[in-house]
Amino acid sequence: MNTSLNTPKFRLNRMLRQSLFAGMISAAALASGWAPGWYAQSSSPVFGAAAQAQDISNAEITSYARSVLGIEPRREEAMKEIKGMAGGSVPRIVCNETQGINSLSGGMRGVAVNYCQQAKKIIETNGLTVSRFNQLTLLQQANPAIKQRIQAELLRLQQAGNQ
Repeated sequence: MNTSLNTPKFRLNRMLRQSLFAGMISAAALASGWAPGWYAQSSSPVFGAAAQAQDISNAEITSYARSVLGIEPRREEAMKEIKGMAGGSVPRIVCNETQGINSLSGGMRGVAVNYCQQAKKIIETNGLTVSRFNQLTLLQQANPAIKQRIQAELLRLQQAGNQ
């Protein structure tokens, strides 16, 4: 029996939990109407999306999963750095809440802004808009079938070493 905490399944579960937590924070911010100028607003409703759920292609699932895998190590690094600056507690940081980011001290603000810019670039490099990434985050939280598709793709990409 392998009791190592470094098994692929453990890493995937940890990454999914952390990504879903970050996604929930982002979704809450998106739903409450916070969005800085450099984030595109969605022209379609995020909620009530049975039609949207059907419109999620395999390519979008792959793009979303690649984005999550690319963002997560940077998020962990930024949180570790901010935790060190903050003396142990990490303030609430949501990329599309400029007021929260602006309230951070200079060093923490710089780390947060850098992380948010990297995350945006990763999302766009993988062929999604930030708005669509956030929509997919909300949809996977509300729809177990979408969540399962995303989890399967995350696992496939990790096993293939194709992030």
